[in-house]
Amino acid sequence: MSEPAPDPRLQSLLNQLRPGEVRTVKVIGFDGADVLVQLKGAEGEEAEIGRIPGHEASMRRVESPSELFEVGQEIEAEDIGRWRQGELHLSARACEIPALRSFLLSFEGGQVVTGTVAEVHNFGVFVHIDGEPNGLCTGFIRGPDLT
Repeated sequence: MSEPAPDPRLQSLLNQLRPGEVRTVKVIGFDGADVLVQLKGAEGEEAEIGRIPGHEASMRRVESPSELFEVGQEIEAEDIGRWRQGELHLSARACEIPALRSFLLSFEGGQVVTGTVAEVHNFGVFVHIDGEPNGLCTGFIRGPDLT
C-alpha cells in the first residue's frame, strides 16, 4: 500500500517554521499597520514589491510602523512566505537582533538544551537558555509541558 500524499496545508505550515532567506529591502510606504517594501533587484531588473505585516515589523510595541521606519530606509527582513495571490511577506522582527537570530538558528528541532528558570507563571515558565545573548530570555515551557 502506498503512503498518502502529504497535505499541502501542512507542508506550507512546515515551510513557514523554517527560517527564510534574509533580504535587503527598501521601505516604500505604509498600508495601515503593514510596511510596504521593495526588494533590491539586480541592476536593470524590476524589483519585487513585498509586505511586512504589522506584527512582523518589530518586537517593540508601537502605534504605527512609521514610528520604526522611514520611506526610503533600507532594512534587513526575512522571507516568511507568500500570501494573498502570491504576495511576498517578510519579517523585520526576525532580523531585529542579529545575535538573537544567530543564537536561535544554531539549534535543531528536538535538541535538548539547558538553562535557568527566570520567571514562573500559572501558564508556564520563562527560561534563560545557556549561551543566549545577554539581556534576553529565549526559552518558554508551557505549563502542560512541565513534568
